[in-house]
Amino acid sequence: MPKTTVSKEEIVRRALDLTRREGFEKVNARSLAKETGCSVQPIYSCYENMKGLRSAVYAEAMKFYNEFIYSRVDSSAVLQSMAKANVAFAKYETNLFKLLFFGELEGLNHFDDIYEWMGDKEATRLLAEKLCLPFDGVKKIYIMLIVFTHGVATMIATGGAKISDGEIADFLESGYEAFVLSQRYDNQNKE
Repeated sequence: MPKTTVSKEEIVRRALDLTRREGFEKVNARSLAKETGCSVQPIYSCYENMKGLRSAVYAEAMKFYNEFIYSRVDSSAVLQSMAKANVAFAKYETNLFKLLFFGELEGLNHFDDIYEWMGDKEATRLLAEKLCLPFDGVKKIYIMLIVFTHGVATMIATGGAKISDGEIADFLESGYEAFVLSQRYDNQNKE
């Protein structure tokens, strides 16, 4: 095979493409060399081991995920549209969803950690104003919706459920409304 120069960015892009199609478990030096049209040497020159490559692919997958989610946000229904987008990501980008969410998620030891990782403080603040609820109450709604949505998304990504987009949307909307009602109830009982 002729000597080919391949950039680190190209290797990561190709590894992400391969992950999207076949899953990260299929990414190795040999499959990546074939994907990029080079020998394994440039890959080993850029990455000493698969852990370094995995970190780079994970970072690119997270950027892809954020673009996917935020391109589907409806400003009139931020949390609901984010929940629906998360399930759509699990359904249509299953292998990336598995890479991002099926491994150990370091630093997530409390529900507040999940909010810090996935939450949007500005969206929380705006929704708190719209719903006339305290920030912490909406933060709790956000966390409950993340956990609820992740359960649905996991069922979809594992192939355990073949639920229609319409039924998923209705179910997520019902969950969101129930979480809002529970926070309104809690808020009223604190007054």
